[in-house]
Amino acid sequence: MKEIKGYFSMKNKDFEKNTTKEEYYKKYGTKVRFLFGYINHLICNEVDEFEISLRVFVPKKYFEKYKNNDIFTTMDLFKKTSLFEELTMQTIKIDFEKKDFIKPDFFIKNNIEIIPYFSKGIEKQKCLSKNQFFELLKQNEVKELNYLCFLFLGLFCEEEYEYFERGKYE
Repeated sequence: MKEIKGYFSMKNKDFEKNTTKEEYYKKYGTKVRFLFGYINHLICNEVDEFEISLRVFVPKKYFEKYKNNDIFTTMDLFKKTSLFEELTMQTIKIDFEKKDFIKPDFFIKNNIEIIPYFSKGIEKQKCLSKNQFFELLKQNEVKELNYLCFLFLGLFCEEEYEYFERGKYE
C-alpha cells in the first residue's frame, strides 16, 4: 500500500509523513469542504477573472446531530448554526516568507483544519502546486484568504489523497 506524504497540520507546520489511505479517509471522510480563497473580479472588476482557493475541513463532530438527514437538509441546518456564521467571517492570513498560513484562533479552538489542496477555479478546478498558489497570491498582492463557499457531494478524499500522493503539494 502506498503512503502519501501526509496532510497539512498547522500544529507542526509540516506534513505527517506516514498516513495511509485508510487513515486519511477515516479522518477526513466527510462529504463537505469549505473553500477559502480569492476572486479577483469581486475586488477589482478585472476582465481576466480567476479564483484561487484552498480547502478547509470542519470536523465530523459538528455534523453528527444531522446524520439522519440527507446532505441537502444537513447543509441547510448547518448554515443556521453560529459555527457556520463565524466560519464565514474568518480570514486566513498569509505568510509569504514561510509560504504558510496563519490559522485564525477560531480554527484552532474548533479543530478546523486547512487542507493544502490548492486550486484555481471553483466549478472546474485546476490543481496548483504550493509554489504556483503562493506566486499567484503574491502577483495579485493578496494578503488574506476569505470564505468563498462550501462544496458537498464531492469525492474530496479521493481527490486530496491523489493530489498528495503525486506530490503536488510541494
